[in-house]
Amino acid sequence: MITDLVSGAVNRVLDVPRAVIRGVLSEAIAFLTEEIDLTEVLLAAVDLDRVLGEVNLQAVVERLDLNAVIDTIDLQKVLDGIDLTPILDRLDLNPVLARLDIDAVVDGVDLDKAVRRIDLDAVLAGVDLVVVGNRVINGVDLSSIVRDASSTVTTEMISDVRTSSERADDAVEGFVNRVFRRKSDDD
Repeated sequence: MITDLVSGAVNRVLDVPRAVIRGVLSEAIAFLTEEIDLTEVLLAAVDLDRVLGEVNLQAVVERLDLNAVIDTIDLQKVLDGIDLTPILDRLDLNPVLARLDIDAVVDGVDLDKAVRRIDLDAVLAGVDLVVVGNRVINGVDLSSIVRDASSTVTTEMISDVRTSSERADDAVEGFVNRVFRRKSDDD
């Protein structure tokens, strides 16, 4: 813009060929930019509020390539800077859990694989087996079990003794009958 203004004025006044004017202007602008901070000059001279008021932001947004902008963002760095604790503290998970199909989740779990990963020695090391044993014994009517078992054993034993006694009686009777040469009831 400045170049066009200066070039037009110089052309009219001096009627110098354009190539010469461009060369001179190029050198002059290069010298000025090295010597003068144009940013400060522009900021002092330009009303940025007025310029921005004239900008069609909708047109700028439409021309903006958001994918290219997103590609330049380091999302991992952004995520690392986010403290999720306050967000999770405010989050009500009950509606989410109410919609969750637990059966579908459980169906997707390989229980055999999960069980193979359990260190049973470590689990059992944390169990007080004496306490567990005492709870089991206290929960069982042991005297009743012993009484029932003893009663069953005693009944079976008495039955076996009776059967053995009958066989012994039969054997003694057979022996006595042979000694006295008596005939047995079976004959």
